[in-house]
Amino acid sequence: MSDFFNTGLTQQQFLDEYWQKKPLLIRQAFVDFESPISPEDLAGLACEPEIESRLIEENGQDGPWQVTQGPFSEDDFARLPATNWTMLVQDVDKHLPDLQHILEPFHFIPDWRRDDLMISYAPEHGTVGPHTDGYDVFLLQALGARRWQIGDIPLIDAPIIAGLDVQILTEFTPDQTWDLQAGDMLYLPPHFAHHGVAMNDCMTYSIGFRAPSQVDMLDAVVNSMLEQGLGKMRYNDSDLKLSPHSAEIDAQAVARLKVMLHQAIDDAEPILASALGKFVTETKSSLSAIVEESFADLPTIDEVNRLFEQGDVLQRNLYCRFAWTANEVGGQLFLAGEAYPVSVKGIMHLARLTEQNELTITDWQQLKLDPQIATLLCQLIAEGGWFWL
Repeated sequence: MSDFFNTGLTQQQFLDEYWQKKPLLIRQAFVDFESPISPEDLAGLACEPEIESRLIEENGQDGPWQVTQGPFSEDDFARLPATNWTMLVQDVDKHLPDLQHILEPFHFIPDWRRDDLMISYAPEHGTVGPHTDGYDVFLLQALGARRWQIGDIPLIDAPIIAGLDVQILTEFTPDQTWDLQAGDMLYLPPHFAHHGVAMNDCMTYSIGFRAPSQVDMLDAVVNSMLEQGLGKMRYNDSDLKLSPHSAEIDAQAVARLKVMLHQAIDDAEPILASALGKFVTETKSSLSAIVEESFADLPTIDEVNRLFEQGDVLQRNLYCRFAWTANEVGGQLFLAGEAYPVSVKGIMHLARLTEQNELTITDWQQLKLDPQIATLLCQLIAEGGWFWL
């Protein structure tokens, strides 16, 4: 099994012993790492209107822990003090495809769980304060040094300072302190308190893995049930007993409701994978305009065949989220919150259509043997999931 960043752990051992359980410091996870982009490059991205970015100033002009949303201008950066601020840019892996190789070692974790590669820059003393996150994150030191203080136990619903635009813990007592140099990486499961402070000019790459909440998934399942005409069973109280209070909702009524809702979930079991697939592939609102620019006319199979034969290559759109699922009766491909059915025969092509970065004529020669899959690729091109180079 593959080694996990030269730690002596296999990837499965990391999942068994650390994933969503406890933090792990990995020295030189990326040996002799040099950031492919500079702080100036990152600042340039933060000036682009279609790119999500933030500035967090510990002592801002408008008060402590001031958060300013991008895009920014040269004047915004010129007014900043020498220390105690942080710039953060989201989805850099999508905006700069050359950084995709940094994500390759993380493919052993399902891609549909990964959110993005966020990159932060901070001068000396820059920090976003002690906080917790509700998701897994790998923090790769890319430039300079950062001191991380972390807690040893997860904190659920920890008190935060009121009245701020950033969530900062009211109290934080670290259990461990580590100084990370370029190439070092820290893994943190959800809800573990952490506080990172730049020791000099530093950049940190954050590879985050988000998970849907119960409320998120209940909403997604209900929507799928409505689409499929499920969940029509009504509340039943054939065991009703006399009660002295006509307006009381008693414990028995609540128990019946609980049984009713459990039954609804059981009835929805065949569509749960579909509900999850559509939810986790929805396009982030901050990226939707970029994805819409990739929409194309629906090509015919003959047109796709001609372009491949003349040497063109299809590139997977990194701004789009893909996933797939399969069972004994067929499969589904998910793109941007939509589900596309596939026959049992077509399941063998789903990984190729969702996980490869390029499709060449060699891939097409296999795909076009199944007319349903060839037609599906045409649909994916029209929806902006794949585009011609």
